[in-house]
Amino acid sequence: MKRIIFINIFLLAFSLTTFAQKEISSLSDGWHKFDIDGIMFDVQTVNGYILRGNAIYPDGTRYSGSWSSNQFSGPGTLTWANGDRYEGKFSNGERSGYGTMYWENGDKYGGRWRGGLRSGKGKMWYADGKFVKGIWEKGKLVTTKKSEDKNTK
Repeated sequence: MKRIIFINIFLLAFSLTTFAQKEISSLSDGWHKFDIDGIMFDVQTVNGYILRGNAIYPDGTRYSGSWSSNQFSGPGTLTWANGDRYEGKFSNGERSGYGTMYWENGDKYGGRWRGGLRSGKGKMWYADGKFVKGIWEKGKLVTTKKSEDKNTK
């Protein structure tokens, strides 16, 4: 499931085709609602680029937040159709910087991201009550600083 989320983010980041880029660049400054390639936009454009706003993708995935060069950039929220949600920073269309990922199953990760993957210090809370604090690299936990199971206390 997490692999699907990574692939989905990758596709969303690059879903604005050359045609879409041309369409957006022709818009006047201000707020616009439009549909390109099945993506519904409600966004503010400045100098031919999306500055902030919302996008709803054909599969039900939604993004709300800041944009740069027509990609997710800065603070934002990405919610997948299955209920998974990421709230935090984006760069070049990927999760980057500090953010929190909430999985539909009740798991939660808060910490650093790079290239769309957990990378750096973070905390993982599992729906079953387990908790891990550590360091991640390329999406994998490499150093455990603290681990607890709330159910054993």
